Amino acid sequence: MKIILSYGLGVDSTAILLRWLLEPSTRWFDLADLVVVTAQTGDEWVETAYLVEQHIYPLLARHGIRTVQVSRAGRRQKDGIVTHDDTTHPILCLTSAPGAYRLSDELLSVATVPQSGGVRKCSLKFKGWVLDQVIAQIVGDEEFVHVVGFEANEARRMLQDMPLGLPNRIPSYPLIEWGWDRAAAETYILDKLGVKWPKSACVQCPFAFSLAEGRDRTIPRYLANPYEALLGLTMEHLAVAINPRQGLLAGEQLHDLIASNPDSGPLLELLERRLNRLPWAIYDVRRAMGAKPGDAMARGQTYRSLELLVEGTRADMLAHLHRAAHLLGRQVETDGRHHRVWLRTRNLYYPCVEHALVVAPALAHDKTFKTFEKAWLASLNGPAQLSLSF
Repeated sequence: MKIILSYGLGVDSTAILLRWLLEPSTRWFDLADLVVVTAQTGDEWVETAYLVEQHIYPLLARHGIRTVQVSRAGRRQKDGIVTHDDTTHPILCLTSAPGAYRLSDELLSVATVPQSGGVRKCSLKFKGWVLDQVIAQIVGDEEFVHVVGFEANEARRMLQDMPLGLPNRIPSYPLIEWGWDRAAAETYILDKLGVKWPKSACVQCPFAFSLAEGRDRTIPRYLANPYEALLGLTMEHLAVAINPRQGLLAGEQLHDLIASNPDSGPLLELLERRLNRLPWAIYDVRRAMGAKPGDAMARGQTYRSLELLVEGTRADMLAHLHRAAHLLGRQVETDGRHHRVWLRTRNLYYPCVEHALVVAPALAHDKTFKTFEKAWLASLNGPAQLSLSF
């Protein structure tokens, strides 16, 4: 029976793998049956990849353990997955390999940020689904043990995970069986490798900022790795421009948190230089917001239409927006970083609509939900819709 370890590159799965390799009595299988599989999102910290290459891959190569790295090949499931490496002598941790469809590619294309509430859709789409596909290729219809690195304080996640996945899957959670929490796993790695292993995460992961402890750990990481930090900050700038209620900190902005740090100057200057080098655009953004049944004060389903109207430099797009505002008799709303002209603002009650022209980096694609126009008409109220041509 194959033993498939979901290797997320972080503390928990690294501790499992390391203990199995250094203490054979802790495993019940031969290493010839072990397959280490990593679903690469494309946005992992370079520091993590470096540590894996320095400490874990040499051990896997020494024992001849099959190591597979895969990612999504495209936005749609029918695009399948791409295998970047399948070897018993791994060398490079391919966190951003050619041919990969990155999580950040998707988020930028739709001008949004990952959400910290509800279902972790990004993990399901870029890790869970990818793992199911590659595992099915490896084991076929045979039963297999799927090892997941939930630690001792994650019993709830274990219970949620147990019924998921392929029908021939037998889940296993070694850290929970050993009674190891995150601190125990960190201590074990430090003792064996002399390294304080960082938490694996995408550079733009909002869960890294959900608690004070995570913020204290991640902000210094951003300041120490400014070129990696640019991805999350650029993504947030675009998302907030399109929707001022967005932000990587559960609606609040990561930019503001970083700006409050006295050492943030070089990073924020680098961000402005990057933004100035990007192509910019004016987008037409419309939203139709329904009401929850029986409650006109509660927002129901929301539909969005995003259309790029004109593209150019940042300065040119700002000039276009101010000219448009003058022609329409409107004001340009700005917080100093984002600029928009409201053609319609939402009401206190639902259903309602909102409509704005915004200036933002030209990184997002036109996208209108297939039933948007129907929802727009159903939610429309107030004066006739304004329109503008460039």
